Amino acid sequence: MVEKDTDSLDKAKKYKYGIAPLMIIVIGILNFGAQQFGYMEAEFLNTYIDHVLDLPYIFIGIMVASSATMGLIFLFVWGILSDNTRSKFGRRRPYLLIAGIVLGISFIVFGFSPDYIWVYIIDVIIIGIASNAFYAAQRVLVPDLVELEHRGRVNAIRNYFGLFGFLFPTFLLFIAEAFYSADNPNPLETGKILTQQGHILLLSTGGIIVLICGIIGFIFIRDNISASELPPAKKFSEEFKHTFNIQELKQHKDFFRLIIAQTIFQSGSAAVLPYIFNFIFSIDIGGIGILIVFIIAGPALILAIYLLGNLTDKVGRKKIIAPSAIIASIGFSMVPFITEFGQINTILLGIAFGLILIGLLALTVPLDTWSHDLLPEGRKGQFLGIFNIVFTVSQIIGALTAGAIATLLTGVVENPIAWIFLVTPFFYIASIFLFRRVKETLTEQ
Repeated sequence: MVEKDTDSLDKAKKYKYGIAPLMIIVIGILNFGAQQFGYMEAEFLNTYIDHVLDLPYIFIGIMVASSATMGLIFLFVWGILSDNTRSKFGRRRPYLLIAGIVLGISFIVFGFSPDYIWVYIIDVIIIGIASNAFYAAQRVLVPDLVELEHRGRVNAIRNYFGLFGFLFPTFLLFIAEAFYSADNPNPLETGKILTQQGHILLLSTGGIIVLICGIIGFIFIRDNISASELPPAKKFSEEFKHTFNIQELKQHKDFFRLIIAQTIFQSGSAAVLPYIFNFIFSIDIGGIGILIVFIIAGPALILAIYLLGNLTDKVGRKKIIAPSAIIASIGFSMVPFITEFGQINTILLGIAFGLILIGLLALTVPLDTWSHDLLPEGRKGQFLGIFNIVFTVSQIIGALTAGAIATLLTGVVENPIAWIFLVTPFFYIASIFLFRRVKETLTEQ
């Protein structure tokens, strides 16, 4: 068993969270870069196909499905490779640098793509491979560098940076739309489109940011374990066979129980996440109404992340899942019944979204921490790749379930997209019973 250098541990004890504040900030910056890149890839690469190339929606579906498949494969592959990297720069840093540079350049070039073949090659192959190298290195930094009893609070700080990773592209989109929007040239469709110049602005900015984040991570991240202290590197084929050995899998029953529980939970989140903007546009509450919702829901989310981060390290990961999921379910259940959008109902919608965001964003703090705890020492990267099943499978289950319900209710109710919010509580409540079967990882200190 590998033991960490005692001098490093003694230095770590001087800090509130067992790790230097600069390192926590760098972990947060990397999460900001990853989140804003992921958001832009999920949204703006798809709008490029529709708005710039003017292709049918099926081409978006083909690219999204292909990208998800690449993620399922290559996050696992890069996880194994980074676990077994023995360079003078550490295990994760080379991947942050190289992948960050490739992603930055790829995003910039994507904005000039002349046809679908270019779009597919850049997003599915180049970005599909490089992004998962970045994710594989970035997502294991907390379990790599932070002791178990501090991970909840560090993950809370990390999530604050990630929240800005969602908000920044949205803010940037408003600017791009103000200068680079145009009437839809397709006579069969209405509304506005974002021109190629607008996409170039968005994608170039996103590319430069993720490139800078990769460089920052390479410069400032430091492993607690030197290459000489790590066990000898193993070949990819050897690690692959060892990972999927039946006896090996039996040693990690709680890890796979958590995968099942989180897949059900995330299916609830995935039922509404792809449709939130569709819902906001469908209710037409205007800019002031949206601002009121954010004013109410935003502080609630910030407070929830802080509280869950502290509680995760004090009472454990398991105990706070059930009450938080139930509270979030109340918010989801409110939405279909808020049908009139006067002042009082806008306030109610803000309250509902304040509760909803607990499930969508704040609960990731204890859930991420729990999964970090169960990653086996020395093989965190490859098991993180296996854990990626949660996010790929849940997208299929949640998005298809909600889409089918919205389609069936079209013409039956006034706003069918609002009723998909009732899907989420079923998944959230079902997951509670599955989480109960996973062991608590925080022990008495």
